[in-house]
Amino acid sequence: MVLKRWLLFIVIFAFSLTLVLSLLIYFQAKSPFSDATDQAQTYALEKKLLAHVEKTYIYNNNSTFLTVVGTTAKGEKKAYFLPEKQSDEKIMEVSLDEGISEQQAVDLAMKDIKDGKLLHAKLGVEEIGPVWEITYVNSQDNLNYVYLLFDNGEWWKRISNL
Repeated sequence: MVLKRWLLFIVIFAFSLTLVLSLLIYFQAKSPFSDATDQAQTYALEKKLLAHVEKTYIYNNNSTFLTVVGTTAKGEKKAYFLPEKQSDEKIMEVSLDEGISEQQAVDLAMKDIKDGKLLHAKLGVEEIGPVWEITYVNSQDNLNYVYLLFDNGEWWKRISNL
């Protein structure tokens, strides 16, 4: 009976320790992304680029940008692309009314995809300008990226079946 209690204690202790360490590692790994998005939001609000931030995310290409999407004090919907590191790169901006919407980009990218699962849609900057990056998993569980030009929705680049 005593051995059974010790064995139960050891199993519960090991499970609890594993759970706590896993959560600690997860939050430590996520911390840089959270810090970067928080700083980008704060910057956009303090510099009065936006009056209200709707979403912020990281967009990676040759350079890393933090995309901050929101509404200006005049009620315009805009997206700002802030370089991750302080550099010579300028802060770029686009008015969301001047291009295709996120939903239109998703619809264009997923038009011929059956049983695909959308992972995300991000507005970012590439060498040709602002693009929508649509990421999805197809019915064969292959990862796919579609890049559409923000201005008109034309296909710029596609990476399939990873």
